[in-house]
Amino acid sequence: MKNLLSTIVLSFILILNLCAQSSVEELFYISFDVDAETAKDYRKQIIEKSPGSMYAMYCEGWFKTKSDSAEDALNIANKLVEKYPDFVFSYLLRGNCHFYLKDYAKAMQEYNKVIQLDPKESGGFHNRGVCKYFLEDYRGAITDYDKALELDSNFAKTYYRRGLAKIKIGRIDDGCLDLSKAGEMGFLEAYDEIKKQCR
Repeated sequence: MKNLLSTIVLSFILILNLCAQSSVEELFYISFDVDAETAKDYRKQIIEKSPGSMYAMYCEGWFKTKSDSAEDALNIANKLVEKYPDFVFSYLLRGNCHFYLKDYAKAMQEYNKVIQLDPKESGGFHNRGVCKYFLEDYRGAITDYDKALELDSNFAKTYYRRGLAKIKIGRIDDGCLDLSKAGEMGFLEAYDEIKKQCR
C-alpha cells in the first residue's frame, strides 16, 4: 500500500512538472507572435517558471541583446548551443548576437545552421537576408526574404526589408509595394521610407 501511494504521488509530481514544462514551451513559441511588450512579459515569465531551461536561457540572452549587452548574450548563446545543440533557437540567438556585434559573416553561419536544423523556420531566412543586405548582396537578400515570406507571409518586417532591397537594385515600384504592404500590416516605419523612396 505504501509503495502504491508513493508511486501515485511521484506520478502526480511528474505529470505536474510535464504540464509546467509544456506551458513554458507554449509560452515560448507564442512569444514570437505577439507585440514586443507582450513578448517581454512572456519571456520574463519563462525565466521565472523554468530557470536554467533552454527556453529560459534563450530569453536571458534575448534580454541581453535588447539591453546592448551582445557580448554577454553571446556567452549565454554559446552555453545554450553547447548544452542544447539540437535547439534551433540556440543558433538563432547566437546569430543575433553576432549580428548586433556587426559580424555579419559569422551571423550568417549561425542562420545557415538554423535553416539546416529547421528549413521551415522563417526567422533563419529572414535574418540571413538581413545580413546579406548589410553585406550589399541585395539580390541574395531578396531571395532569402522571398523564402521567409513563403514560410510566413504574416511577418511585416520581411516585406519592409525586401522592399528596401528591391529599391537598392532599382526595382522601385516593386519595393514600394512591399513597403506599402508592411505599413498596412502595422510596421509603421515603412511609411517613413515610402515618403523618402517612393513617388
